[in-house]
Amino acid sequence: MKLRRRQFLRQVSAASSVALLGGASNLVLASAKESGLVRIRPREYSGAFANPLKGFRPDLPSDGGKRDGLDNPLATVVRHYIRWNQIENSAGEGVEKILEFCHPRWAGVEKRNQKIIPRVYLYWPENYYWPSDLRAGDYGSRKFLKRLEKFIAKLGEAWNRDPRVAYIETGIVGPCGEQWGPTPHAELKKVIGDSHKAAFPDKLCMIRYPWQWTDYNFGVFWDSWGTRKDTARMLEALESPELKNSWKTQVRGGEISYGFGEPPGASPNDTMAQPHHIDWIECLTRRGHWNHLGWVSYYDWKHSPAAAHGQRLQKAFGYRFVVEEVEYPATVTPGEPFEIALNIRNVGSSPFYYRWPVELTLLDETTHGPVWRKTFSSADIRQWLPGDRWMQFAEWNSERGRFQLNNGPARYEIPAGEIQVRERFTFPRNLRRGRYLLALSILDPSGGTPSCRFAIENYFRGGRHPIGRIGVGRTLENATMEPNCFQDLASDHTIGYHVS
Repeated sequence: MKLRRRQFLRQVSAASSVALLGGASNLVLASAKESGLVRIRPREYSGAFANPLKGFRPDLPSDGGKRDGLDNPLATVVRHYIRWNQIENSAGEGVEKILEFCHPRWAGVEKRNQKIIPRVYLYWPENYYWPSDLRAGDYGSRKFLKRLEKFIAKLGEAWNRDPRVAYIETGIVGPCGEQWGPTPHAELKKVIGDSHKAAFPDKLCMIRYPWQWTDYNFGVFWDSWGTRKDTARMLEALESPELKNSWKTQVRGGEISYGFGEPPGASPNDTMAQPHHIDWIECLTRRGHWNHLGWVSYYDWKHSPAAAHGQRLQKAFGYRFVVEEVEYPATVTPGEPFEIALNIRNVGSSPFYYRWPVELTLLDETTHGPVWRKTFSSADIRQWLPGDRWMQFAEWNSERGRFQLNNGPARYEIPAGEIQVRERFTFPRNLRRGRYLLALSILDPSGGTPSCRFAIENYFRGGRHPIGRIGVGRTLENATMEPNCFQDLASDHTIGYHVS
């Protein structure tokens, strides 16, 4: 049997200069003996898994949130409703009060690799939460506008550099901070827009109604997501010439508004139990490039069919990076430069919105510990875009009382492009000669530890993706790794980040 395999490989090599080596998890194309290069194509991980800054978005306990869904292993973004007077009740109170409020409520999120989306509000039907030294409901006075500007500056001082904060829902005005009732007048809108832009240079901000904020590069929080009442108008705005490409740089999130506007489902569990609702949610997610979704996140994720449907939607929300091929030299001489090339594809629905570093790591073959690490200077994961113009859509079926998919193909008219990353590295001259593992990872800048993960089977617990073997000052005979040495991606709950 072994002889036949050798003969087959020699025949393939002679015919096409390509040898197929390796097991179920990857292929090596062009063996080291033939060209000196190793080309590995990892297999895509078939399931869903938790990845930062995307997916199902539960809430921290508050007026508008409860604990449901916080224990869902897929959840990495969490909204926090905050009353203005909880963090500032008079003009003389400083940033310390904001920090004193947030720290105990956000304690431990970094260990769960979760990040917060805060929204401050002044009114929750039928209660006002204005500071004691302002008149409730007075959105138009000069006193309020000046105070608002200073307050948002305090929020920026507290949250802009906080690694626990994912995105900012600008909120403030109207019921639950939904920016209607009243609709912000021109001067109020300018204060909210200019102040958030100045206070949060390092965070993405979101507004409720994109057609009202075309002067600002803000994302969207759509609090009636996918309803019959609002979908046509929202898509008309987001697909207008002014906003059709805004998804590439501005994050989009929302929540399914149960009890309003004929949403997809009567409750989170009803939504997640019905395949036709899941069809509609995935369709709209891909067409509109949605990053995260709430309220439906309260579903009971432990039971079927919700568990399977949750996997399907998690794969559609946000980004999903697949490493299609890695090419590198089989043997490298310490002190001399070598080149590595990556081909990556985003098969999700949105970008990753922050520039997190991509790291190349040399791992000890036995302990799997890093012995050398270096980030790619040329890799900007914000530019790893998915496809665009989802071709399938749905029409409202009045008889059935729901959206029903049409016969359009379930794919993007503009497919996701292949992202090519090519860079030179040099191992230290004093690096011990031997055989190592070459690995990839994406780091959370807060602590510089692996966090965002590729959707491939090549995986080690802790967040790194071993690609193949490499010889350092030593000839390499076989670059492939045995599939049984990989660990399951979704089962790893050790991923986190650091908060100083």
